[in-house]
Amino acid sequence: MSATAKEEEIDLTDITRNNSQPTLISITKARREISRQLQSRVCADPETKDHGQSYLVWEEADWLKKGQVTAPIVPPTNPGAYGGTTHNTPEVHRTALLAYKRYKEAQAAAKKMLMHAFREHHFLELQDDNGDVVGYTAIKLFEHLMDQYVQPEDVADQITALHKELEQQYDPTEEPQVYYKAVQDAKLTLESLNETINEATLIRHGLNQFKDNLDLMYDIKAWKKTSRTDKTWKKFKSHFTRAINDNRNDVGTLKAIGFANAVKEQVDQNKENQQLLAQATDEANNKIEQLEKQQAQLYAALMSKQPQPQPLQDNTAATIKALTDKINRPESGGSVSN
Repeated sequence: MSATAKEEEIDLTDITRNNSQPTLISITKARREISRQLQSRVCADPETKDHGQSYLVWEEADWLKKGQVTAPIVPPTNPGAYGGTTHNTPEVHRTALLAYKRYKEAQAAAKKMLMHAFREHHFLELQDDNGDVVGYTAIKLFEHLMDQYVQPEDVADQITALHKELEQQYDPTEEPQVYYKAVQDAKLTLESLNETINEATLIRHGLNQFKDNLDLMYDIKAWKKTSRTDKTWKKFKSHFTRAINDNRNDVGTLKAIGFANAVKEQVDQNKENQQLLAQATDEANNKIEQLEKQQAQLYAALMSKQPQPQPLQDNTAATIKALTDKINRPESGGSVSN
């Protein structure tokens, strides 16, 4: 495969596909992902440094924030047909033509990646009569998405969501770099919105996550003893990545961690069970009390409906008395005389 053919390849595997309406976060994420892909494409302008053709997706203000960059990039133009006469002119023309060709290829790649990141109908307003989106640079396509889908009043809500991303939980079952990258992505997005996030903030959030892992207790203490000048985000990542890897490779530590975590889990479970039991007891007592009240009310209602005993009539009492006397009276009869 030739170098030219290789340059024309467009890798979409690392471009996130967004099936929902574009947001500030998803647009910014797409810009970063496409930028990383364009870094590997050669640019003739030496001012791009190691960033290749990635300048094609960044506004000038954001481009100038990148490492090593000191000047904006002017895209090459089509040199047209060769018309020189001197000895050096053909080589100059070929160089200019190659630079323009690479620029057009990078623009086409950026456009294809952007159209993959979002749905076709998100660019409906830019389509011509044939349904094609032509004549727009990647920057213009990004501007369209921002104008159509990101309203000024929505920015505050999305900034709040990004700050929550900074506080996301560290998953000890994953490599720590997964956590670092997610935090850094949120930081970069916030900075593109002119929200300043310093390294101390990242470190504070990181420590807050690591403190819940018993195996990092001593490493946290060691970090806190580090001099102020050494407490950088870069050294923070290195310090805890090494600590996490050492713990994973230490069999004794793994057993201790497993036991400690098991104890902690059991303690947490016991606490939860006690809370549930207390709650259940309170609910049962309340239910019993409620039932007793209902029973008393029902008993009172039933008693109020029972007929009261009526006094006996006088003739009835006399009859009873006569019968009683008859039973108690000894039988009388004539006796036989001799």
